[in-house]
Amino acid sequence: MRNLLVVFLTPIGIHSYPIGTEQTRFHRSIVTQTRRSAALRIKLRRHALLLPDGDEPPSKININPTYLSLATLETIYWYYLAPGIDPASRWFAPSDGELISKLLDPTIIFTQPGYAFSSLLLNCFLILPMVWALLLLLEEKDNQVISPLPFCLAGFFVGGGALIPYMIFRQTSSKVDLEQNRYGGFLKLFEPDSLGPKLICFLLFLVGSTFVYEVSNNSLQGEWEVFVDRLHHSQFISLALLDFTLLSCTVADPIADDAKRRGYTSNQDDGDLRMFLLPLVGPVVWILERPPLP
Repeated sequence: MRNLLVVFLTPIGIHSYPIGTEQTRFHRSIVTQTRRSAALRIKLRRHALLLPDGDEPPSKININPTYLSLATLETIYWYYLAPGIDPASRWFAPSDGELISKLLDPTIIFTQPGYAFSSLLLNCFLILPMVWALLLLLEEKDNQVISPLPFCLAGFFVGGGALIPYMIFRQTSSKVDLEQNRYGGFLKLFEPDSLGPKLICFLLFLVGSTFVYEVSNNSLQGEWEVFVDRLHHSQFISLALLDFTLLSCTVADPIADDAKRRGYTSNQDDGDLRMFLLPLVGPVVWILERPPLP
Protein backbone atom coordinates (compact mmCIF):
# COMPACT_ATOMS: atom_id res chain seq x y z
CA MET A 1 0.00 0.00 0.00
CA ARG A 2 2.87 2.37 0.87
CA ASN A 3 4.46 1.65 -2.55
CA LEU A 4 1.20 2.39 -4.36
CA LEU A 5 0.94 5.71 -2.54
CA VAL A 6 4.45 6.64 -3.64
CA VAL A 7 3.53 5.87 -7.24
CA PHE A 8 0.41 8.01 -6.98
CA LEU A 9 2.15 11.00 -5.44
CA THR A 10 5.47 10.96 -7.27
CA PRO A 11 5.63 12.67 -10.69
CA ILE A 12 7.96 9.92 -11.85
CA GLY A 13 5.09 7.52 -11.43
CA ILE A 14 3.16 9.58 -13.98
CA HIS A 15 5.70 10.41 -16.66
CA SER A 16 8.31 7.65 -16.58
CA TYR A 17 6.18 4.98 -18.18
CA PRO A 18 4.42 5.01 -21.57
CA ILE A 19 0.78 4.76 -20.60
CA GLY A 20 -2.28 5.77 -22.55
CA THR A 21 -4.14 9.07 -22.36
CA GLU A 22 -7.15 7.58 -20.59
CA GLN A 23 -4.91 5.88 -18.07
CA THR A 24 -3.05 9.16 -17.48
CA ARG A 25 -6.29 11.06 -16.87
CA PHE A 26 -7.50 8.35 -14.53
CA HIS A 27 -4.17 8.34 -12.74
CA ARG A 28 -4.15 12.13 -12.37
CA SER A 29 -7.71 12.16 -11.04
CA ILE A 30 -6.71 9.70 -8.32
CA VAL A 31 -3.63 11.76 -7.44
CA THR A 32 -5.67 14.96 -7.25
CA GLN A 33 -8.35 13.36 -5.09
CA THR A 34 -5.73 11.80 -2.81
CA ARG A 35 -3.96 15.10 -2.34
CA ARG A 36 -7.24 16.90 -1.64
CA SER A 37 -8.23 14.28 0.93
CA ALA A 38 -4.83 14.51 2.62
CA ALA A 39 -5.05 18.32 2.77
CA LEU A 40 -8.56 18.12 4.22
CA ARG A 41 -7.44 15.65 6.88
CA ILE A 42 -4.53 17.90 7.85
CA LYS A 43 -6.85 20.92 8.08
CA LEU A 44 -9.36 19.04 10.22
CA ARG A 45 -6.61 17.73 12.47
CA ARG A 46 -5.24 21.21 13.03
CA HIS A 47 -8.75 22.43 13.81
CA ALA A 48 -9.29 19.57 16.27
CA LEU A 49 -6.04 20.31 18.07
CA LEU A 50 -6.93 23.96 18.53
CA LEU A 51 -10.65 23.58 19.11
CA PRO A 52 -11.56 20.00 20.12
CA ASP A 53 -14.91 18.60 19.04
CA GLY A 54 -15.63 21.43 16.66
CA ASP A 55 -16.03 24.21 19.19
CA GLU A 56 -16.21 27.68 17.72
CA PRO A 57 -13.55 30.13 18.90
CA PRO A 58 -14.61 32.94 21.21
CA SER A 59 -15.33 36.15 19.36
CA LYS A 60 -12.96 38.19 21.54
CA ILE A 61 -11.08 38.13 24.79
CA ASN A 62 -12.94 39.98 27.53
CA ILE A 63 -11.01 41.14 30.58
CA ASN A 64 -12.94 41.46 33.83
CA PRO A 65 -11.71 44.68 35.49
CA THR A 66 -12.96 43.64 38.93
CA TYR A 67 -10.85 40.49 39.05
CA LEU A 68 -7.93 42.31 37.47
CA SER A 69 -8.08 44.81 40.33
CA LEU A 70 -8.31 42.03 42.93
CA ALA A 71 -5.33 40.19 41.45
CA THR A 72 -3.31 43.43 41.40
CA LEU A 73 -4.30 44.19 45.01
CA GLU A 74 -3.27 40.74 46.19
CA THR A 75 0.08 40.99 44.39
CA ILE A 76 0.82 44.40 45.92
CA TYR A 77 -0.18 43.14 49.37
CA TRP A 78 2.03 40.05 48.98
CA TYR A 79 5.19 41.94 48.07
CA TYR A 80 4.81 45.28 49.84
CA LEU A 81 2.07 45.48 52.47
CA ALA A 82 1.90 42.14 54.28
CA PRO A 83 3.47 42.06 57.76
CA GLY A 84 6.65 40.09 58.33
CA ILE A 85 7.96 40.42 54.76
CA ASP A 86 11.56 39.36 54.27
CA PRO A 87 13.11 42.55 52.78
CA ALA A 88 15.81 40.60 50.99
CA SER A 89 13.58 38.28 48.96
CA ARG A 90 10.02 39.64 49.40
CA TRP A 91 9.19 35.99 49.97
CA PHE A 92 8.22 34.20 53.15
CA ALA A 93 10.55 34.92 56.04
CA PRO A 94 12.35 31.99 57.72
CA SER A 95 9.88 32.21 60.61
CA ASP A 96 7.02 31.60 58.16
CA GLY A 97 8.80 28.57 56.72
CA GLU A 98 9.12 27.17 60.24
CA LEU A 99 5.43 27.87 60.91
CA ILE A 100 4.35 26.07 57.73
CA SER A 101 6.42 23.01 58.63
CA LYS A 102 4.78 22.90 62.07
CA LEU A 103 1.28 23.25 60.62
CA LEU A 104 1.98 20.25 58.38
CA ASP A 105 3.17 18.12 61.31
CA PRO A 106 0.23 16.35 63.05
CA THR A 107 2.37 15.56 66.09
CA ILE A 108 2.68 19.29 66.75
CA ILE A 109 -0.79 20.64 65.94
CA PHE A 110 -2.52 17.86 67.93
CA THR A 111 -0.35 18.14 71.02
CA GLN A 112 0.79 21.77 71.29
CA PRO A 113 -1.53 24.75 71.85
CA GLY A 114 -1.53 27.86 69.70
CA TYR A 115 -2.11 26.34 66.24
CA ALA A 116 -5.88 25.74 66.08
CA PHE A 117 -6.95 28.74 63.98
CA SER A 118 -3.84 28.69 61.81
CA SER A 119 -4.36 25.00 61.11
CA LEU A 120 -8.07 25.60 60.36
CA LEU A 121 -7.14 28.32 57.85
CA LEU A 122 -4.68 26.02 56.11
CA ASN A 123 -7.15 23.12 56.02
CA CYS A 124 -9.76 25.33 54.36
CA PHE A 125 -7.57 25.29 51.26
CA LEU A 126 -8.20 21.57 50.94
CA ILE A 127 -11.93 22.19 50.41
CA LEU A 128 -12.48 25.63 48.89
CA PRO A 129 -10.26 25.11 45.81
CA MET A 130 -12.02 21.76 45.28
CA VAL A 131 -15.41 23.49 45.12
CA TRP A 132 -13.98 26.08 42.72
CA ALA A 133 -12.59 23.33 40.51
CA LEU A 134 -15.95 21.53 40.32
CA LEU A 135 -17.63 24.75 39.22
CA LEU A 136 -15.00 25.91 36.73
CA LEU A 137 -14.23 22.56 35.09
CA LEU A 138 -17.89 22.32 34.06
CA GLU A 139 -17.15 25.14 31.63
CA GLU A 140 -14.12 23.48 30.02
CA LYS A 141 -15.88 22.95 26.66
CA ASP A 142 -17.89 26.16 26.71
CA ASN A 143 -15.56 28.28 24.56
CA GLN A 144 -13.39 29.53 27.40
CA VAL A 145 -10.37 31.46 26.21
CA ILE A 146 -8.09 29.66 28.67
CA SER A 147 -8.50 26.16 30.06
CA PRO A 148 -9.36 26.27 33.78
CA LEU A 149 -7.55 23.01 34.61
CA PRO A 150 -4.03 24.42 35.28
CA PHE A 151 -5.47 27.17 37.46
CA CYS A 152 -7.66 24.72 39.38
CA LEU A 153 -4.68 22.47 40.10
CA ALA A 154 -2.53 25.42 41.15
CA GLY A 155 -5.38 26.61 43.39
CA PHE A 156 -4.65 23.77 45.82
CA PHE A 157 -1.17 25.22 46.37
CA VAL A 158 -1.56 29.00 46.01
CA GLY A 159 -5.33 29.44 46.37
CA GLY A 160 -6.56 32.73 44.99
CA GLY A 161 -3.12 33.39 43.53
CA ALA A 162 -4.19 31.07 40.70
CA LEU A 163 -7.99 31.19 40.71
CA ILE A 164 -8.42 34.97 40.79
CA PRO A 165 -6.17 35.50 37.72
CA TYR A 166 -8.20 32.89 35.82
CA MET A 167 -11.39 34.81 36.56
CA ILE A 168 -9.93 37.81 34.72
CA PHE A 169 -10.41 35.97 31.39
CA ARG A 170 -13.30 33.64 32.26
CA GLN A 171 -16.42 34.04 30.13
CA THR A 172 -19.88 33.73 31.67
CA SER A 173 -21.23 30.29 30.84
CA SER A 174 -24.94 29.66 30.24
CA LYS A 175 -24.93 25.93 29.42
CA VAL A 176 -22.72 22.87 29.70
CA ASP A 177 -22.72 19.36 28.31
CA LEU A 178 -21.03 16.74 30.47
CA GLU A 179 -20.99 14.32 27.54
CA GLN A 180 -18.82 16.73 25.54
CA ASN A 181 -16.70 17.77 28.52
CA ARG A 182 -13.34 16.01 28.69
CA TYR A 183 -13.70 15.79 32.48
CA GLY A 184 -17.34 14.75 32.33
CA GLY A 185 -16.69 11.30 33.80
CA PHE A 186 -15.01 12.83 36.84
CA LEU A 187 -17.56 15.62 37.26
CA LYS A 188 -20.45 13.16 37.20
CA LEU A 189 -19.09 11.75 40.47
CA PHE A 190 -19.95 15.10 42.10
CA GLU A 191 -23.41 15.53 40.64
CA PRO A 192 -26.44 15.32 43.00
CA ASP A 193 -27.17 11.84 44.40
CA SER A 194 -23.56 10.80 43.71
CA LEU A 195 -20.89 9.92 46.22
CA GLY A 196 -18.65 12.93 45.57
CA PRO A 197 -20.66 15.63 47.43
CA LYS A 198 -20.92 13.37 50.45
CA LEU A 199 -17.15 12.91 50.47
CA ILE A 200 -16.67 16.69 50.46
CA CYS A 201 -19.08 16.98 53.38
CA PHE A 202 -17.10 14.30 55.22
CA LEU A 203 -13.89 16.21 54.56
CA LEU A 204 -15.55 19.34 55.97
CA PHE A 205 -16.54 17.33 59.04
CA LEU A 206 -12.92 16.20 59.50
CA VAL A 207 -11.66 19.77 59.26
CA GLY A 208 -14.19 20.93 61.85
CA SER A 209 -13.45 18.00 64.17
CA THR A 210 -9.73 18.69 63.93
CA PHE A 211 -10.30 22.30 64.92
CA VAL A 212 -12.45 21.34 67.92
CA TYR A 213 -9.83 18.84 69.08
CA GLU A 214 -7.05 21.40 68.76
CA VAL A 215 -9.03 24.01 70.70
CA SER A 216 -9.45 21.47 73.50
CA ASN A 217 -5.70 21.72 74.11
CA ASN A 218 -6.15 25.38 75.00
CA SER A 219 -9.00 27.81 75.60
CA LEU A 220 -10.80 29.28 72.60
CA GLN A 221 -9.83 32.77 73.70
CA GLY A 222 -6.21 31.74 74.09
CA GLU A 223 -6.11 30.23 70.61
CA TRP A 224 -7.71 33.35 69.13
CA GLU A 225 -5.20 35.66 70.81
CA VAL A 226 -2.32 33.62 69.43
CA PHE A 227 -3.84 33.73 65.95
CA VAL A 228 -4.39 37.51 66.05
CA ASP A 229 -0.81 38.06 67.19
CA ARG A 230 0.44 35.81 64.41
CA LEU A 231 -1.75 37.67 61.92
CA HIS A 232 0.13 40.88 62.74
CA HIS A 233 3.58 39.33 62.32
CA SER A 234 3.30 36.56 59.72
CA GLN A 235 3.21 37.23 55.99
CA PHE A 236 1.93 33.69 55.36
CA ILE A 237 -1.01 33.85 57.77
CA SER A 238 -2.08 37.36 56.75
CA LEU A 239 -1.92 36.49 53.05
CA ALA A 240 -3.75 33.18 53.60
CA LEU A 241 -6.56 35.01 55.39
CA LEU A 242 -6.81 37.58 52.57
CA ASP A 243 -6.82 34.75 50.05
CA PHE A 244 -9.56 32.88 51.89
CA THR A 245 -11.67 36.04 52.11
CA LEU A 246 -11.35 36.74 48.38
CA LEU A 247 -12.20 33.17 47.38
CA SER A 248 -15.17 33.06 49.76
CA CYS A 249 -16.60 36.28 48.31
CA THR A 250 -15.90 35.75 44.62
CA VAL A 251 -17.21 32.15 44.55
CA ALA A 252 -20.59 33.87 44.22
CA ASP A 253 -19.94 34.31 40.48
CA PRO A 254 -19.44 30.65 39.51
CA ILE A 255 -22.20 29.57 41.90
CA ALA A 256 -24.65 32.04 40.32
CA ASP A 257 -23.79 30.78 36.81
CA ASP A 258 -24.14 27.17 37.95
CA ALA A 259 -27.53 27.98 39.52
CA LYS A 260 -28.79 29.42 36.23
CA ARG A 261 -27.56 26.42 34.23
CA ARG A 262 -29.43 24.10 36.57
CA GLY A 263 -32.66 26.11 36.61
CA TYR A 264 -32.32 27.08 40.28
CA THR A 265 -32.42 30.72 39.21
CA SER A 266 -33.13 32.54 35.95
CA ASN A 267 -31.66 35.52 34.13
CA GLN A 268 -34.48 37.67 35.53
CA ASP A 269 -34.48 36.23 39.04
CA ASP A 270 -31.23 35.64 40.90
CA GLY A 271 -33.06 33.81 43.66
CA ASP A 272 -31.72 33.58 47.18
CA LEU A 273 -28.13 32.36 47.00
CA ARG A 274 -27.02 34.12 50.17
CA MET A 275 -27.13 30.92 52.22
CA PHE A 276 -24.54 29.40 49.88
CA LEU A 277 -22.10 32.28 50.39
CA LEU A 278 -21.37 31.47 54.03
CA PRO A 279 -17.57 31.04 54.09
CA LEU A 280 -16.48 27.46 53.44
CA VAL A 281 -19.76 25.84 54.54
CA GLY A 282 -22.03 27.58 52.01
CA PRO A 283 -20.23 26.45 48.81
CA VAL A 284 -20.08 22.88 50.15
CA VAL A 285 -23.83 22.97 50.81
CA TRP A 286 -24.37 24.15 47.23
CA ILE A 287 -22.40 21.20 45.83
CA LEU A 288 -24.50 18.89 48.01
CA GLU A 289 -27.94 20.41 47.37
CA ARG A 290 -27.77 21.86 43.84
CA PRO A 291 -30.30 20.57 41.27
CA PRO A 292 -29.15 18.20 38.53
CA LEU A 293 -28.18 19.50 35.11
CA PRO A 294 -31.07 19.51 32.60
